[in-house]
Amino acid sequence: MSDPPGRPLDDHVAWSEIEPSRRILTAERVTLLAGFALVVALILYDTYVAHVYLVGTWNVRPVDWMLLFGLVVLLAYGAIPAARDRRSTRRLIASLTSRRIYAAGAVFLGATFVAGALGPFVIGPQLLRFDHAFHAPIGFTTRTGWTGECLGAVTHGEGVSRYCHGSLTYPLGTNDRGHDVVHLLVLGARVSLYIVVFILAFVFPLAAAVGVVAGLRGGRLDDLLMTYVDVQLCVPAIMVYFVGYMYWGPALWLLLVTFGLLSWGGIARLVRSETLQRREEGYVLVARSLGAPELYVARRHVLPNITNTLMPALFQLLALLILVEAGIAFLGFHHVELYSWGSIIAEGLDARGGQKFRMHAHQVWWISTFPAIALMLTLTSLKLVGDALRDALDPRGGR
Repeated sequence: MSDPPGRPLDDHVAWSEIEPSRRILTAERVTLLAGFALVVALILYDTYVAHVYLVGTWNVRPVDWMLLFGLVVLLAYGAIPAARDRRSTRRLIASLTSRRIYAAGAVFLGATFVAGALGPFVIGPQLLRFDHAFHAPIGFTTRTGWTGECLGAVTHGEGVSRYCHGSLTYPLGTNDRGHDVVHLLVLGARVSLYIVVFILAFVFPLAAAVGVVAGLRGGRLDDLLMTYVDVQLCVPAIMVYFVGYMYWGPALWLLLVTFGLLSWGGIARLVRSETLQRREEGYVLVARSLGAPELYVARRHVLPNITNTLMPALFQLLALLILVEAGIAFLGFHHVELYSWGSIIAEGLDARGGQKFRMHAHQVWWISTFPAIALMLTLTSLKLVGDALRDALDPRGGR
């Protein structure tokens, strides 16, 4: 049966009823203000009291403060609305589990980001153990005649050659400094977490706001915003990053700011294009004729009906920036104390075993292989989750 005339298209969207409210202190705003106040208090404590370590051995950097602010934003305008609108949440979960491949992608992303958030506190700081360098993963062996210690079984080859078998101590092996590859993968997952939180909390809302305002208001404001977007898209983020690199050196916050804030123009244009189509729909015209404010129209009628188009673009941007960060780290433009999957891959391709011994990349294949697999699975999972959310948020999905 077709919909009755004048029925809003977004009735098919599992979206909470958003009514105009005169309340100033909403749950979202209280959470946002309280969270920001807490983070600012932690910054002051770290500056004037802790000096070195905020909690345990956590040496907080500027990018960590960005992460905390971003988590507060996501908690206020992501977790709280999801808890309030349980119907929408159940629909999203059902869509993510509707196909095994979608569920696998969601589980992998969830495990990766949980490991990135909590793993570094569990595993502790990385210690230099040159006597444990180049231990092979379980089920494989590596030549160990020059090393000081082998934690697995040792077999003898031709002449004086010895081969060390992998052990449970280092299930995925170690690099040239004796760092556990599992630990390195966890540290690399934290870098991906930084990127995802920064994009979701700051870049995507900015792009959506610019696109909706330009599309709804039109006129000179539309021309002004889109002119800025055109100029922004002409600025190569990689060049801005390298200019900043000369002054601030390798810093993840610099990469996030340059690539994040110079890469949202495409999403803004997409939002504007969708908004221009939606603002001519009957339900939007009726809402405006009844005196509904622009903010209400945007939240209630426009955004719910373009989210299905935005999800693939958003997750494509996330995958792109994770890949860009890995590429820059692979080239060596990264912080020496901040492991990235790209920098770990580069280390594996240039493995060294001291002045008297050099390991070729194919002999220590695991150092590069496992972070490359983690990167590939993360990018694939982002694509799958984006497709699942697109299907779940499609307003025509129930027709």
